[in-house]
Amino acid sequence: MKNCKTAFATALLSLALPVSATAQAYPGGDIRYVLHVEPGGATDVMARRLAEQLQKSLNVNVIVENRSGGSGARQMAQLSRAQPDGLTIGSVTASHLGMFQQSGQFNIDSVEWACNLVLEPYLLAVRADSGIDSLDDLVEQAKAAPGSVSVAGFGEASGGHVAWLMFDEAAELEKGTINWVPYNSVGDATTATLGGHNTVAISYIGLVKQHVEAGTMKVIGIMSDTRSSIMPDVPTYAEAGFEVDTRWQQFRGIIVPENTPVEAQEALCAVVDEVLQTPELQAYISEADLVPGYMPPAQFTDFVKAQEEATKTWLTRLGQGQ
Repeated sequence: MKNCKTAFATALLSLALPVSATAQAYPGGDIRYVLHVEPGGATDVMARRLAEQLQKSLNVNVIVENRSGGSGARQMAQLSRAQPDGLTIGSVTASHLGMFQQSGQFNIDSVEWACNLVLEPYLLAVRADSGIDSLDDLVEQAKAAPGSVSVAGFGEASGGHVAWLMFDEAAELEKGTINWVPYNSVGDATTATLGGHNTVAISYIGLVKQHVEAGTMKVIGIMSDTRSSIMPDVPTYAEAGFEVDTRWQQFRGIIVPENTPVEAQEALCAVVDEVLQTPELQAYISEADLVPGYMPPAQFTDFVKAQEEATKTWLTRLGQGQ
């Protein structure tokens, strides 16, 4: 408890210091970074890259723990028991918002929304030998043989699930036409699809890039306003004739336990913002075709509230909400 009080006092003092001095003062102890996903997925990979840079900058241990399950519910249980001292942080993505809509235990106010890191468009990927070369091919197969197409993604009511539902409506697929298969991470969903267990995965560039380069997977569409610079031959959904709301993108951010003082959040996020500018993380963000999207506490909280409304609207509209 003494260490917790000292860490919080240090965070408070850090607000009066320049960013570089803040990085030296925060956090006054080791950091516990609790993730809601299995090892190996896109969120896990970025969190570990971030943890590595935080360790170098702060000269403390950043201990990464994977607490997957329940689309984030298991992780949330861990955070709810942690001290609100700035020394326990958690990963967060749009998938949490879907879980909140279906959970009677947690909601958007169960945590503090410290800062966002990046944004990331969704894409649809299939095995290279699947015989599916386009979004039209996928839709035609699903309509020709209802129930034959399985879509793999992270968690029921996750951000990826909502993104699929948006495409599902744009493609005018009737209820029951496809099978949604939830996994504990997007990485698991991608691997299962690569192994032939599913027809298509809703994934990210960073997770499929190596498989595309190896010739074992192909991306048939990206949910973005513009094509990816890394995969310029892949059409956007709109180019393929499917109009969806491209403002709906995955986000990756950091949450902290409820009642963590805003001063501690700002001290943490000042350091996070600093390490996001390091050559190592800048290279990773570029290679993974992520969109820089840092937001401090107040801005991130407002952003999440807007996303929550969109999640609620789509899940309710398509029969997936409470």
